[in-house]
Amino acid sequence: MKPLIICHMVSTIDGKINADAFDGIANDSDYETTAAKLKGDAWICGRVTMQHFAKRKPFAPASGKPAGPQPVFVARRAKSHAIAVDTHGTLNWRGGDLDGEHLICIVSEQAPADYLADLRKKKISHIVAGRTTVDLTRAVGLLRKHFGIRRLLLEGGGHINGGFLAAGLIDELSLLVVPGIDGRHDIPTVFDGMKPAKKKAVPLKLKSVERLKRGTLWLRYKIAR
Repeated sequence: MKPLIICHMVSTIDGKINADAFDGIANDSDYETTAAKLKGDAWICGRVTMQHFAKRKPFAPASGKPAGPQPVFVARRAKSHAIAVDTHGTLNWRGGDLDGEHLICIVSEQAPADYLADLRKKKISHIVAGRTTVDLTRAVGLLRKHFGIRRLLLEGGGHINGGFLAAGLIDELSLLVVPGIDGRHDIPTVFDGMKPAKKKAVPLKLKSVERLKRGTLWLRYKIAR
């Protein structure tokens, strides 16, 4: 069993997700307003996105000893959760509360043992899943089992979104398309990092279309299995 996973993103017409380019063409409140309508129990992002919420300096382990396999640590029960996928355990957190939501960190077995000790000290829940990289399939199953998360909003950068897509974990796509074109070559897109051997697009089934302020379109799709 896993949560229902909805990838919720905003992009320009050409699929770019650099927020600085949205200035003047997007309504700032649209993303959070539409996210609330999706009624998620939690939202999840990768290390790069979550760095905006953590301390600037990364965690400095006293020892390089990897944690290895570990049981799930539930610091407390909560109604809403913010989840960080941080493979090597580098994000340096202030505490276990992120804007009123309980923080959960997902790491691999390569994360330092004293990093997990630091999380426990700060009352931050954690999941260790995967030997060298995070096993997303196992991780989301543990989120459902240990934290009761039933609807998970994936709000990552392109690479973590691509990882979830490649693993067959995304059930729906909720995409705000703002009326603008980015056009720059090296700007991240909604989904990145898929294997070069993959030749076919993932098919979608349109669920709804809604026009928002300033000409933004809210598109909702189901993943066609």
